[in-house]
Amino acid sequence: MTNSSQPLRLLAPLTNPGYRSLWAASTLSLIAFWMTEVAAGWQMRLMTDADPLLVASVYTTIQLPIILLVIPAGVITDLVDRRQLMIWANLWLCLTICLLAWLLMSGRITPLLLLLCLPLISVGQAIRMPGISTLIPDLVSNDQIPAAVSLNSFAQSGSRLLGPALAGVLVAAVGVGSVLAVNAVIMALVVLLFWRMRYVSDLATQSITVRRFAGSIGEGLRFAASTGWKRNILVRLGTLFVCLAAVPALMAVRFDDSTTYGIMYGCFGAGSLLGLLVIGQLGHRRLDRRLTGGLFVCALCIMMLGSTDIPAVAGPLIAATGASSVFCSNSIMVAAQMQLGSSMRGRGLAFVYAVGTACLASGGLLWGAIARATTPGTALATSGFCLLLLLSLTHRLSIADPGGQLAEPIKEASS
Repeated sequence: MTNSSQPLRLLAPLTNPGYRSLWAASTLSLIAFWMTEVAAGWQMRLMTDADPLLVASVYTTIQLPIILLVIPAGVITDLVDRRQLMIWANLWLCLTICLLAWLLMSGRITPLLLLLCLPLISVGQAIRMPGISTLIPDLVSNDQIPAAVSLNSFAQSGSRLLGPALAGVLVAAVGVGSVLAVNAVIMALVVLLFWRMRYVSDLATQSITVRRFAGSIGEGLRFAASTGWKRNILVRLGTLFVCLAAVPALMAVRFDDSTTYGIMYGCFGAGSLLGLLVIGQLGHRRLDRRLTGGLFVCALCIMMLGSTDIPAVAGPLIAATGASSVFCSNSIMVAAQMQLGSSMRGRGLAFVYAVGTACLASGGLLWGAIARATTPGTALATSGFCLLLLLSLTHRLSIADPGGQLAEPIKEASS
């Protein structure tokens, strides 16, 4: 394949009208979510005089409900019409963001009330996460899945670039409450996009009973426990996220003004976009090698980030962290989506999200506590060192099914 045809291969899924709508809706929803997270973190900083543990608790509080709900949400996506589920999930996000915006604008918000409202937003996000991912293979052909996953990752990284940077500027200009009001309008547009999306489900909608629901979760647990490549995906994802959590959790206390905070958050997204431009040309070859290399670079960047809070130096380091981390997460998601069957896809991806968010939430709280006891720089350097140590212990764990379609390229890469 010629070099000129590589970008066309990456963009091929966008020729499908259903996938175009999904991609646009996912991008807008993520922009609103990142803007909400940044705005909430800055509001907590303002209310608590930049207490590292309380600011980091915003990140943990957002992730915690996802841990508890993403697996049940994955079960539901395997039982009902996925497009309808996304309509209701994004409508819930719109309403809960409206509630938080009203509390801020009316002056009723407190640190405790903020921490109580954020989990309500996370309920919609927990349902949205497996729903978006399970829709992708329903809307594109199997040979387009790697490109579709990369485009979805591109949307996530692009939103992480645009959302925080936009939030930082708007917070400084019009305040946190106005940022949340804008996010509510964006979520309303997302609901409309899903409403108009072309999609025909290949799964019959089933009634959800307690027995069927519990049986579906049990089936997913047995699958995860008995499948080697699935266990390896969860272990390697966990080692990344528990250490990477230090970067977003401590961002608001590492930099002194909202604009710089938003720009630094945006640097992470910019690095992720750069990484995805490379990933889009790689398809699904050598996922194990890509994952190990990404983890190594990510660990080094986080360690170096702990030694500086100068934006001109920290920005490139954060961008490199974003690029390397997206190499890791993209490798894991491509492996999962290409190896999970349609009937198990919702639950399988839900387990991936549950482990990832659990590690993000616990990691954010852990590094926030360490930062309070020492300094944010020490906490960042320690997290990078821990990631390097965990990599040395887990680098031989393959994320490919030995008898599956990913096995041959990975074996060649490891020989």
